[in-house]
Amino acid sequence: MLRLALDGLILTPALSWITWIGACFGFATALGLLSGAAPWRRWLSAGLAVLALATPFAIHQGPVLRAAVALELLWVCVKLIGLARDRTTRPPGFRVLQLLVLHDLRQDGALRQRSGDRGDGAGRLVRPGSRPLLLLLLVACLWGAVAAPALWLALFVAPTLSAPSDWLLRCAAGLVFAYAGVEGALGLFELVYRACGLRPPVLHRHPILATSIAEFWGRRWNRIVGSWLFATFYQPLAVRGRPLWGLAAAFAGSAMLHLYFTWAALGLGPALYMATFFLAQLPLLWLEQRLRQSRWPKLARRLWTLAWLALVSPLFVEPMLDILAGGFDLIGKLG
Repeated sequence: MLRLALDGLILTPALSWITWIGACFGFATALGLLSGAAPWRRWLSAGLAVLALATPFAIHQGPVLRAAVALELLWVCVKLIGLARDRTTRPPGFRVLQLLVLHDLRQDGALRQRSGDRGDGAGRLVRPGSRPLLLLLLVACLWGAVAAPALWLALFVAPTLSAPSDWLLRCAAGLVFAYAGVEGALGLFELVYRACGLRPPVLHRHPILATSIAEFWGRRWNRIVGSWLFATFYQPLAVRGRPLWGLAAAFAGSAMLHLYFTWAALGLGPALYMATFFLAQLPLLWLEQRLRQSRWPKLARRLWTLAWLALVSPLFVEPMLDILAGGFDLIGKLG
């Protein structure tokens, strides 16, 4: 009897993940079907998505699951608001798939080609060719091979060292994990989408090659979120002659997105650290312009960019590692 009880306890986290993630996908599917041509249907579905953002705070099964559910619901909410503002009537299948995939299907090269729309009026980068799926898989695996030991160093080796070596190794390894993990994850997403017949826009553009902080955020890092921030916050103010306000709004929007899911996972204190990382980019961008950094030699510009991003990275890395550490703590207790 005791063995059966323990087996049931061990299965609980897996069942919780299946239940919550399955519920998120089911909820997204239902909202995609609810959203339609009628304005009231569009805004009702968007309103329900906004209300659902409170759900992750009620989950008790560890910070990783709370963060995962929060991210899924947040992106569904963002996508639904975009559909509500879209003047084009989309079929039900498109709306559902739009909420389930990571990128914006309206910028998908394969769907544009099928509809005869080969241009990209929004100015976003659409991948012109087709990289072999095997190459995509190999690249994703290589980045994963870098990310995994970096995470192990940050969570399990760093705590065994004395100060300040423990903090330095934790931050350095955490930074490597964050970069390699995002590279690998987005490469894997592209692989899956391409295998399903889609052709997503450029998701990531080798951010380590950026020669300025503006280039890092504006053209290289996570173009999925970056394109949405550009269209939602920066562009409306920039066309009104207020580009600086648009830039501030974009980074404030990014700070709020990250504050939300970190708050759901860890609490308000770590969430404020996470949000501060994105707000800290604004004075760095201002300083970059004041120093006319664009006129510096290329190597100096690249070192400037990497140095400043590494310097402020603990604001991002520490909450991220705390979320992941909570997942490993749960596994350790069950083991």
